[in-house]
Amino acid sequence: MAKSSKYSWKERLNVEELYNTFIGFAPREQILVGVGIGVVLLLLVLVPVSCGSSKLTKLEKQIESHEKNVSKVVDKITELQQVQGKMKSVETRIRPKSQVQLTTKLEALATQSGIGPNIDSLKEVPGTPGEDFEEMVVGVRLSRLSLSQLIEFLYGIESQNDLSLQVKRLQLKPRYDNRQQFDANFEVSTFVSNSAPAEAAPGGGG
Repeated sequence: MAKSSKYSWKERLNVEELYNTFIGFAPREQILVGVGIGVVLLLLVLVPVSCGSSKLTKLEKQIESHEKNVSKVVDKITELQQVQGKMKSVETRIRPKSQVQLTTKLEALATQSGIGPNIDSLKEVPGTPGEDFEEMVVGVRLSRLSLSQLIEFLYGIESQNDLSLQVKRLQLKPRYDNRQQFDANFEVSTFVSNSAPAEAAPGGGG
């Protein structure tokens, strides 16, 4: 069998021959060769380290970006849960339209606050229609109110437990005949359900 023409790197690299060649160089050439070998060895060490460091920096940036994205998602989930909680709280105070008499409710609240005679008008105005829920709105006009009476009445409207009432479009004007009294115009709105209230099933006889 013929001997292969390929030799191992040990056979191709004759250290003794290289050493003898190096010794045969002039001192200046030996210095240049040594510097060249040193540079090559330095590059062999620094290049892998530099590449590894670059990859590590890139990976750290990716991890940091991923953590920021996760944090944003967690914040959005928390925000969504808060909104859902508020929606559930509002939904518990939404009644069928047939059960809500908003003008009657406001008259009763005004009487409780002692300002029933100060009501000039309570008028239903069109609200925002919807398929499942509908906005019910009443325009309110009051006259000759002190500021404390008005604030107490508005607070009583928005702090109801049985209905979710909201005051909007408030206009307040001081009276010319008494600067300590005010005339107020505003709207009170609530959302009602268009679905009919559930009825109890009749009892059966045997």
